[in-house]
Amino acid sequence: MLACLATGGVIMSKKEFYSHCYQQTAWLPMHPFTRRLALGDLCQLRQGRFQPLLNIGDAHLVENLLVSREIPLDQNGWELSSGVKQLLCETQTEQGGDSEDYYWTRQVLDFSQPGDFIFHARKPKANLLLNWAQIKDDLTLKLTQLHYGFRQVYVITGVATAEDWGLAVAGQADARLEMSAALCESNSFSLLSHNSARADRCTGIACYEKTKDQAAYFFKAKKLVMSDAMTDRYLSLVVENKAELGGGEIANWLQADLLDLVKVNELNLTTSIGFFNWVDMSLDDVALLSD
Repeated sequence: MLACLATGGVIMSKKEFYSHCYQQTAWLPMHPFTRRLALGDLCQLRQGRFQPLLNIGDAHLVENLLVSREIPLDQNGWELSSGVKQLLCETQTEQGGDSEDYYWTRQVLDFSQPGDFIFHARKPKANLLLNWAQIKDDLTLKLTQLHYGFRQVYVITGVATAEDWGLAVAGQADARLEMSAALCESNSFSLLSHNSARADRCTGIACYEKTKDQAAYFFKAKKLVMSDAMTDRYLSLVVENKAELGGGEIANWLQADLLDLVKVNELNLTTSIGFFNWVDMSLDDVALLSD
């Protein structure tokens, strides 16, 4: 792993990259990239990072997890950039002792604003959980009542990996990355993620990361939320002001987690499945991630 840290009061942020990656590929990068994930991992967001706690395969579900074969993903979707221009690209050719030509290409990338980025990953592939509908009710019961008392949790329903990959993020305006790689290529993405790529000079770059030997991990997830029916019920209680709340208190409750209104005896083995629902992770969740 290589890192090229910016200096001079730079605020490092990958949030723009997280958002673009999610919107373009429908996958969210794991942080750090090389932290392993498995289908069925149960995670919570702690200090802006996904922390795996256990795997639902160990929760004694009635149905086993049904996992897809390995699926190749569209390579073109994994070229992402924002505010980055290639200012220079030059290739030198040398003839080796075996009469073969060897190439070394240097490129200079300019980043307009803090948070601008360039990212590329090669040979992305994925595995998906195929029987979510069959297991979700059983899972809800066991995660919220029988084995655990979770109220905020995510379940990994898809895991993608990519081999050679690279990411550079600007920490300030007019940042610059000078890098080189052992190939004859003018494409910025190909140069960034090549296994021989190296950062020669950084100016205002918050991070430049790549790896040769470890895959990068990406994921899809389902989030446990209060069901629509229960949300309507407890929202009505707040709006109807049954607890004689003040106007400011009502406004605050409308922004709070309505699960905090649920009494202990209202949520039990009989009612738990009706209390909860599972939704796809969204950009709202992406916004909670930290660098």
